[in-house]
Amino acid sequence: MHISRVELENFKSHVNSSFDFGVGTTAITGRNGAGKTSIIEAIAWTLFDTLEYKKDEIIRRGTKKAVVRVTINSGLDERDYTIYRDSGAGYYVFDPRLSVRIADKKEE
Repeated sequence: MHISRVELENFKSHVNSSFDFGVGTTAITGRNGAGKTSIIEAIAWTLFDTLEYKKDEIIRRGTKKAVVRVTINSGLDERDYTIYRDSGAGYYVFDPRLSVRIADKKEE
């Protein structure tokens, strides 16, 4: 599996940010407080349901919900899939090639 793109909306310090990652090692650099760690936390929350905060703490102040989209390239079939998660009850896996949701719950 290769993470190729991460999109954050109202997630901690990120208003509307997107990051593309090439194959290989990626370094995330920036000044203190820029939101570098938030990128990793968003990936962990979306893919592995790991969050060291209360959900209310990841939502940017003054907004109603946080949204994360992580696009991966599967090592099994070499296709892209986008995993969507929001701070409400939203979670699904989307297959852009077929334009269809292939899972609608974390359990799936």
